[in-house]
Amino acid sequence: MKRPTATLATVVRPRIPAAPPGPWGAVAAAASQVQHWAHGAEGRRRTGRELRKLHAAGWQVKHRIEVSGGVTVDHLAIGPSGVYVLDSRAWAGVVTVDHKGATITPKNDPGAAWTAYGHHRMLPPAAAAVVRRLAAVTGARIRAPRAVVVIWAAFPERVAVSGSLTYVAGEHLARWLSDQPRQLDERQLSALSAVSISGRVPTQRSSTQGNRSLVLG
Repeated sequence: MKRPTATLATVVRPRIPAAPPGPWGAVAAAASQVQHWAHGAEGRRRTGRELRKLHAAGWQVKHRIEVSGGVTVDHLAIGPSGVYVLDSRAWAGVVTVDHKGATITPKNDPGAAWTAYGHHRMLPPAAAAVVRRLAAVTGARIRAPRAVVVIWAAFPERVAVSGSLTYVAGEHLARWLSDQPRQLDERQLSALSAVSISGRVPTQRSSTQGNRSLVLG
């Protein structure tokens, strides 16, 4: 049986006891997985719509990029201010960020607050892997990527930094990206725009009519 693809959203809910054994426990676990998937899918949809605002400014945006190890990156955005690897979440509750990551507090049940720890472990290495591949394919010197968690929920801070992650409220994402200081010159942008980035992991690097394919696996 094929193992499920690893995701970037490992969560820990220490105050919630484990599901009871038996059929009801299985139902509860399945419902939790469906809800988790729905939060990611809705976040990706909203972020994709927000990133479309950057196309006119020459940004290159790709979605659902597989990286080595079975990790999938929700979005890859490349523009004048650099390379960004983004993971999207539409959480139910109020989000706060500290050194541990993002804590989500349901509005009607503060005691059920939980923390999403997985982004700290998974997203920065995935971002580094993407940029290493880009640099290898283009020969361009590219600064370290920004690993960004895009939040579609009540997030009063709008932008917060925790370790090597930046958390950004989804409705402010396009403006935030556009306002970042320029990091890539025209030569670098030109080299990156010539790279054909696919959501699939090809078996080998290929070149067709001057377009280079990025192997992420």
